[in-house]
Amino acid sequence: MLQKVFSICLFVLFISCTGDQSDTGLLQKDRKALVESLDSQKVLSYKFAKICLRATATEDTISEEFQDLKHRMHNVSQKIAQFNKNQQLSIMDYISIYKEYRAMSSFIEATDEDVFPTTVEALERILAIRDTTATFSPLLKGNQKIKAQNMEHAVLSALVILSKDLGKEISLYECAKTTPEALPDGELKSLLHFFRGFLFFEKKLYYLSEDEITQNINWLEQHPTVALPFAKSFFKWQTLNNQQTYTAYHSLQYLFRGFDRLMMDRDVDEQRALNDFEIFLQDSKKLGLENEIIWSIETYLYLKNEEHEKAIAALSKLNSSPLLSKSEKESISETITYLKDRDTEALLNGVYDKYFLSKIAVKYMYNLLSQVDWKRLLKEHDVPYTDEIFELLYNFQQIATQLEKQLNGESLKETGKLLKDQGSKLWEKSKELIGS
Repeated sequence: MLQKVFSICLFVLFISCTGDQSDTGLLQKDRKALVESLDSQKVLSYKFAKICLRATATEDTISEEFQDLKHRMHNVSQKIAQFNKNQQLSIMDYISIYKEYRAMSSFIEATDEDVFPTTVEALERILAIRDTTATFSPLLKGNQKIKAQNMEHAVLSALVILSKDLGKEISLYECAKTTPEALPDGELKSLLHFFRGFLFFEKKLYYLSEDEITQNINWLEQHPTVALPFAKSFFKWQTLNNQQTYTAYHSLQYLFRGFDRLMMDRDVDEQRALNDFEIFLQDSKKLGLENEIIWSIETYLYLKNEEHEKAIAALSKLNSSPLLSKSEKESISETITYLKDRDTEALLNGVYDKYFLSKIAVKYMYNLLSQVDWKRLLKEHDVPYTDEIFELLYNFQQIATQLEKQLNGESLKETGKLLKDQGSKLWEKSKELIGS
């Protein structure tokens, strides 16, 4: 009896330590990790700038706390809107913004920015203040607002991902704010799923990423003749016809779901990954494609099947790619040496492992993203206020960067010295602002 009780206790302890290892349990674990990853100073600074801007267009009371802070938000939004690349904010402006941030930080942290009107609606009203003859539409409500702000978050997540100062962290925040299920089924919703899947993959949230991509695969396979003009433009597939574009986009879904599954820990996930890679290669061969991703996947599958000569041929093509660094090319040369010695197992667990493979995928995707002319693409598809959105992002970037410097103390000494040099009255005023 004692032995039976001891066995049960060991089983319970094992379960509590490992957690729920089902697909659903691991997906929930990723959702929690996503929320935790967004709890950062950079995200809060960026969210502060956006809420101040969006709050300028609200016609609702929101809350008593908001009413108390409304004038502060108006001050910040005026500064966000007033400067551009040719007219920077002054040191005193940044100190004033820092003061408002400190007064509002708890409200900003606890508030969902989507309770306010959309960013475009706020821009409309700011532009109307500049031009007294301008008019603007009534504020969006209900499903129309949900759809509009989802598209805004999606567009912003794409625009900031390659930004030096905002980058992946803010892109992930904007991506997490999207709710694809609130959008109608179609190509734009599918592209949003794919982009979210890619960002979640890079954040190592593999089960979240897999869920996004799987929804895409299901939709695509239910609509085998769907036209994909946005995907054709985005991925520069202008030479492909509709069916070829579908095949290329279909192959990408299986490729990235394969990477998700390859990076997971369970044996069943690896087998699922290999099946996905096979479908990716089948699609790619239909199109006659040759690129770094294809050579990488071919190598992995050839290694798994111990087809050494084919693996060497694929690796030799990969080794000529300009996407790879010098050290990565050295690793490939080392891989070819291993192959000639027939030491396949060492490759799959060392030199040419799943981490090396995933790095190739991320480099390939960022290379695609970096070639997109985002401003032209948005204008081609009639996204309103495209120029203003780019200017606004620049302003957000400047303010978020300066706030981060102020909060970590990096610029306090530098600012103090500059202010003292400019005059004692200015220095005293800055101390008064910071201390108040």
